[in-house]
Amino acid sequence: MKKIFLLFGLSVLIVLSACKKSENPPPPGNTNFKFTSLTAQDTIMKVNGIISITANATGEELTFHWSATYGTFIGSGQTVQWTVCHSDRFQITCEVSDKYNNVAAKQIFINVQN
Repeated sequence: MKKIFLLFGLSVLIVLSACKKSENPPPPGNTNFKFTSLTAQDTIMKVNGIISITANATGEELTFHWSATYGTFIGSGQTVQWTVCHSDRFQITCEVSDKYNNVAAKQIFINVQN
């Protein structure tokens, strides 16, 4: 009879410990991540001119990745400068990510004239 009570008590203890809530909850919700806009100082510039472009985003530990169909970026982070050596219409893209791996991208077009 003692063995039955011992097994029953041990079973109850195992069930109760398995149902115990985690003491380390997952990180807070990542609902504050938002990439609101991508803006340029102007959308028309001269060849070899320099233009500032800013990505407006909110979130935790943001990372900004810039790319363009052609041209050169100066700087990094939320605001960069961009230049190009010939005329055309160019697409600038910024991809923003946060520490929770949320990712969003936006594009802007710059017309470059002689």
